[in-house]
Amino acid sequence: VRPAARPQDAAAPIGGRVAKLHPHAFMVLAESGHGVLVHLGIDTVKLDGAGFEKLVEEGAHVEAGTPVIRWDPAGIEAQGLSAVVPVAALDADADAVGSIAEGDVAAGDPLFTWS
Repeated sequence: VRPAARPQDAAAPIGGRVAKLHPHAFMVLAESGHGVLVHLGIDTVKLDGAGFEKLVEEGAHVEAGTPVIRWDPAGIEAQGLSAVVPVAALDADADAVGSIAEGDVAAGDPLFTWS
């Protein structure tokens, strides 16, 4: 996902438990067992949390669309890093993920389907 170049909140893509939370990344595990990893930018671990604000605690239960981390993609790019956000369906078979969104998406819009 290429985020808009403005301060914003990264939202949970699915409902479930925040199983892992870092300043630059988080993983949500749904009751179904599906896990989704969201990584805010590329190589942003190098920033040691600078420019990121956690809005929930690890272990919290969230709904899809709940803000998890506040950040500024433009600030990341100003430091020479990519603000592209990989969103990964963890442990998914290649044929289980489909209907990947194209174009602009808003918080709460489906990014992909997972059967």
